[in-house]
Formats: sequence, C-alpha cells, structure tokens
Amino acid sequence: MAGTLVLSDSSRVRYSTGSFMYFSQGIPQGLLGIAIPAWLASQGASAGEIANYLAIITLPWAFKLVTGPLMDRYEFLPMGRRRPWVIAAQLGLSLSLLALILVDDVSSQVGLLTLIGVLINSFAATQDVATDGMAIDLTPVREQGRLNAFMSFGKAIGWATTAAVSGVLLTVWGLGPTAVLAAAVSAAGVLVMLFVLERDGERTLPWTSGAAATVQRAGTSFREVFRAVNKVLWVRTSLIVMAIMFFDGLIYGYGQALMPIAAVNLFGYTTAQWSQLVAMMGLIGAVLALGVGPLIDRAGAKTMLITTISLVGIHALVLAQTQHLWEDTTYVRVMLSLYVMLMPIVMVATLALAMAICSSGISATQFAVYMSTANLGHALGSKVYGMVADKSSYVQSYTMMSVLVAAMVIVILFHRHRVEETPEGSREKPARRYTVSIAGAEAGSFWSGAMRCPKCRADMEQIDHEGTEIDRCTICQGLWFDAGEIEAVRDKQSAAAIDIGDAAVGKKSNVKDDYQCPRCGGAMTKVVDARQPHIWFETCSSCNGSFLDAGELRDLSTVSIGDFFKDLVTPERT
Repeated sequence: MAGTLVLSDSSRVRYSTGSFMYFSQGIPQGLLGIAIPAWLASQGASAGEIANYLAIITLPWAFKLVTGPLMDRYEFLPMGRRRPWVIAAQLGLSLSLLALILVDDVSSQVGLLTLIGVLINSFAATQDVATDGMAIDLTPVREQGRLNAFMSFGKAIGWATTAAVSGVLLTVWGLGPTAVLAAAVSAAGVLVMLFVLERDGERTLPWTSGAAATVQRAGTSFREVFRAVNKVLWVRTSLIVMAIMFFDGLIYGYGQALMPIAAVNLFGYTTAQWSQLVAMMGLIGAVLALGVGPLIDRAGAKTMLITTISLVGIHALVLAQTQHLWEDTTYVRVMLSLYVMLMPIVMVATLALAMAICSSGISATQFAVYMSTANLGHALGSKVYGMVADKSSYVQSYTMMSVLVAAMVIVILFHRHRVEETPEGSREKPARRYTVSIAGAEAGSFWSGAMRCPKCRADMEQIDHEGTEIDRCTICQGLWFDAGEIEAVRDKQSAAAIDIGDAAVGKKSNVKDDYQCPRCGGAMTKVVDARQPHIWFETCSSCNGSFLDAGELRDLSTVSIGDFFKDLVTPERT
C-alpha cells in the first residue's frame, strides 16, 4: 500500500502508532470505567453494585496471560509477529462497543451492562497485549521510557476525551447513541494499522504482496514458549516487579471505585461534572507524563515510581485528615484534581519498570503476566472497596489507600537492578544477556536492560567462543563485536561456529545502515573491509564496536577468486 510506514525504522512512527492504539484502549476505559460509574451513582446504584461492576469488567485485563502465549505461539509472519493480532483485536473492540445499544434500562440491566463490559474489555486487553509485544520487539531499551510516556499520553487522551464527552451524552442521549459514537471512533484504530508495517517488505493484508521480514523461531510450541517464560519469570527481580504491579493495580482499582462514588455522593458532583474534571486533569497528568518519560530513561523507573506513588499516598492521607475542609468546594476540586493528575504519571513509571525486563522473543507472554498481575490487583482493589464501603467512613477509606501505598513503597525498595559495568562515561544501560556456549551448554544468566539488535530489534545473545564473548541476534543472526573481537575470531573455523545465520537474510539486513550503536548509543560509521571491499559493515565512532550482518564474518574469514570479482563489481560505498 502506498504511503505505508515502517515501525522498526522510525521512532516517530513507533511513538505515533503506539499512542493512537493506546488512545483506542482509552475509549472503553473512559466510558466503562469513568463515565458509567458516575452515571450509575446518579441513577441511585449502591456503592457495592458499582464496585462489583468495576471489579467484574476489569477481570479480562487480569487474564491477559492467556492471550500472551497465544500470540507468541501463533503468528502470521508475512504481516508481522504482532500486527495481525492488533488489527483483529481492534476490530473486535469496535464491534463489541456497539453491543451496548442492547442496554435499554441501566437501572434494571446492570448485569447485562456488566456482561457487555467484560466482552469489550476482552478485546481491549487483547489489543493491549499485542501492542505491548510489538513495542517491546521493535523499540530499543533506551527509548522505552519515552515510548511508554507517549503511549500513556495517548491512552489518557482517549479516556479523558471519552469520559468528558460521554459524561454529557449519557445524560442527554442515553447509552445507545453514546456507544455508537465510541465504536465509530474506535474503528479508526483499524485504519491506522493498515498504514504501518512492523518491518519493511511485509504484507499490509493477507492477500497483498510481501513476505516475512523475520525468520521463524525454532521451537514455537506452547511448551517452548512457557519454558522460555519460566526461565526468566521466577528470578528475584521479576518476582518483585510482579509484586509491584499487583500493588499498583490494587491502589488504582480501589481509587477507581472510591473516587466517583465520593465525588457524587459526598462532594455533590454530577456525572458530567465528575467526567469533565477527570478528563481535564487526566490530560494535564498525561502531558506531565510525557516529561517523565525522558526522566525515567535517565534517573530510572524505580526512582520515578517511588516519587510519584509516594505523592499519591501523601495525598490520600492529607485528604483523610482534613475532613473539616470537605465543605470547601475549591479545596475538594484541588484534591480530586491532584489524584487524577498523578495516576497517569504513576502508570508510566510502573510500565517502564516492567517493560525493561522483558525478552523480545517471549515479550507478549512475559509482559502479559506482569500486566495480568496488575489487573488482578485492579479488580481486587475495586472489590475490596465494595466490601468495606458500607462499613467504613470516607476518612477510613482514604486512610486505607495511604496504607496500601506505603506497602507498595516498601516492596519497591526491595527492587534491585543487577547490571554489568559499562564503558567509562557511557550513560547507556547494560545489555540483558542470555549466556550460551558454542557447544550449546546454557549458563542461564539473566538480568534486565536488554541489548537489542540494531537491525531487527530482537534480543542479542552472548556467545562465548574460546574466551571471546560475541553478541548474536536471536532473529536475524547478525553479530556485534566489541573493539578487537573481530580480529580474534576471523579465522575460518571460528567464523563457521559463530556466524550461523542465513547470508541471504544478512544481505537484506545490510541495506539498513543508519542506526545508533547498540552498546553505547554512539554514531555508527559506514566502513568497508580493507582486504575485501565488497563487505560493508558499520563501526561505532565512540566505543569502536562493529556490527556484521549474517554471513559477513564467514565471508571475511575466506578469500577466493569469487571475492575478487565481487570486489570489482561492488560500487563504492557512500
């Protein structure tokens, strides 16, 4: 298709596409999670009914761990690893929103509303898993904080706009027309995905021309997927991240149930007023979250998460201790606004913490496990508030939120990043490694901060050959050599053991030569081999590392009459 954009080639395309797909996820969140709960409260629904509704419709997000393995197991590579799933899920999301027109009388059909909400969120959660997997596969670690910020911003725009508009439309038009409008906007997400490809050369649609731009992984059975996930999931860092995600969801779900009920029943807000407040302050929070992304890349997700979630806890405690000011409308508006504004920022830091330890080969499954943990906490948080709402005061409810935040901060303090030493003066975080030997014996080392292939964005594995450690892409089989390593393995025998990739794939990858150093982020310089000028590769101007595509090391190690003729006909590199 003319005008098609490639995600792997452009950070701008990744940011804009990720933002819009998260915008689409925000539509059901704004309608089902913000506007409708306030509307139900205004219709006389009890706190328990509203909390149970929120808890149940959130459950599909807790079961994303089912969808993740399906995506890692079943692929249609000619259209990309994740893109077919994104398109299918987005189409399902748009159609399921239309099902809300079946609800005629919300006061007597809360059960039907809940059932349809589960269906809508099932498709939204599936789209989320696919989008996250695509982002992890194609985005360098150094950009993931910024990408999370952009995607969270897009989602905030989605739910804030939807909440503001639907908060008014629900009272004027009712649920049916509001749902039709939401479905129409959601359908735009399908159109967006028709204009992007994961990698160059792939098909736009199943019946169009194109071919898979990645090679099929060996071992794609469910057993292999779960074995790979199990290998990295139950290490200390991963377990702590899961605990952090659970507490984050617990706090969010608790607050999602508490805040609209308090706003309508305690502070006197209408459905439209509450939705508009959430929309306005949520957008401000999303804008601030854009600035948090680069800070995460510099200061670390852990530092930013402790800071932001602590502010949420302090806010809840202050609100609980200032009951005498609850009659002051200005004070109440400020306090409610601060809470809504902080949550998008917390989300950015939390997602960055989880995304940083995901392996691209099993990214959909691994990240889905983390998000399922968070969403299980989300559902439980709403349920917990529903259980205690009628038995406790609002002072106690806000105090309980601050206690939950304190528990989360304690868990975060146990989080540790095991890292390698980096070159002096380098700001780049070290690479995640899967350490293996040429003989195939697996050492099983794992830690966070992935080094990604500069060509296809897949994880690099570390190859130990006779004391020399080389990084090899797990997909395209391209090779990264630190300074001096090429000379150590340039002999024919070493090259054959290390360079196991398809030379045809390497030739295709060789076209891409404008990228940053995967080791230190420095600029890559285009060079040719002095002895065989037909061999083109790139060398970092800062750390002097080099990247060779599949087949090029084998070519370097041998000189034949064929190489002579290749040198003659190969044009000068510019």
